[in-house]
Amino acid sequence: NEQKNIPRLMDSLSALSYPRDRFEIIIVDDDSQDDTVLILEQYIARFDNLKCIRLQDPPGFQGSFKKRALTKGIEAAVFPVIVTSDADCQYQPGWIYQLARAMKSRDSMMLSGPVIYHSGEGFSMMLNIELSCLVAVGAVSMHLGRPNMCNGANLAFRKEAFMQVEGYRDFQHIASGDDEFLLYKVFQKFPNQVGFLKDTDAVVTTDPPQSWRQLLNQRIRWGGKWKEHRSFVTRMLALFIFSFHLIFCAVLVLTLSGVYSWQLLLVQWLLKTSIEYFLVRTLLNFYNRSLPVKWFLLMQTLYSIYVVLVAIIAQVKGFNWKNRQYHE
Repeated sequence: NEQKNIPRLMDSLSALSYPRDRFEIIIVDDDSQDDTVLILEQYIARFDNLKCIRLQDPPGFQGSFKKRALTKGIEAAVFPVIVTSDADCQYQPGWIYQLARAMKSRDSMMLSGPVIYHSGEGFSMMLNIELSCLVAVGAVSMHLGRPNMCNGANLAFRKEAFMQVEGYRDFQHIASGDDEFLLYKVFQKFPNQVGFLKDTDAVVTTDPPQSWRQLLNQRIRWGGKWKEHRSFVTRMLALFIFSFHLIFCAVLVLTLSGVYSWQLLLVQWLLKTSIEYFLVRTLLNFYNRSLPVKWFLLMQTLYSIYVVLVAIIAQVKGFNWKNRQYHE
């Protein structure tokens, strides 16, 4: 049900600088109930490199709808390199060119690219801080040879690699994680051919969650897959991050109860905040975004509580995503 995003998506794709005879656009409509298909039909006549695949929900299907849709699109692709993205994304004109150039020059089997939210004001600014940090963690992990996360909104891989690792097999029952689980499988097969493309021309922008409810459902969807990871490093990193924020919340409670020194907490908070401010500012500079101090400080105050609550809820509660209810 992406009818509101299709015109913007197609306008962005039409502005790509890559020669049209060297790439195809495959849009998989996953049983939309709106006018997505009708709108797409208007573009097919204008784009000779556009094809649409329409899927319907099979009765009693219990797996991942997105992985099913992606698999159908990949199977239909005629070119050797696949690039995945989402309907609410927009691109730099040189996006495909930079990915293709890097895939060839590095002899890569998979490359992840940078992603940021369209808007950078208010609530979206705090989300941009979080997303930029997640992208950075994924980039550093790849650089260290221990990849743990990537973003399917900006992901390139060879169709050959996808077929050799049998796509999403073994993870088809999990609603999310099409990007991270595929990253894990490709890395296991081709450990020296996975990387991150740090290039401003390769940045993809996407829509932020539009409400607290949508944010919570999205983060539950993200958080619920950690226990399915087969990478020990990824599982331990998630556990470390959760423990760090849980300890901070516990210390905050102890401080308010008079058990812990508020002076010591203040010193620790200032040290942590100062270091993270310079790191986050550097990350956002890459995206040509500023870092308002007030939003950063607000996030520093609330983020640990948010992480702990989402992590706990993700283990016990299902979520609603794209008008479908999941119970993982």
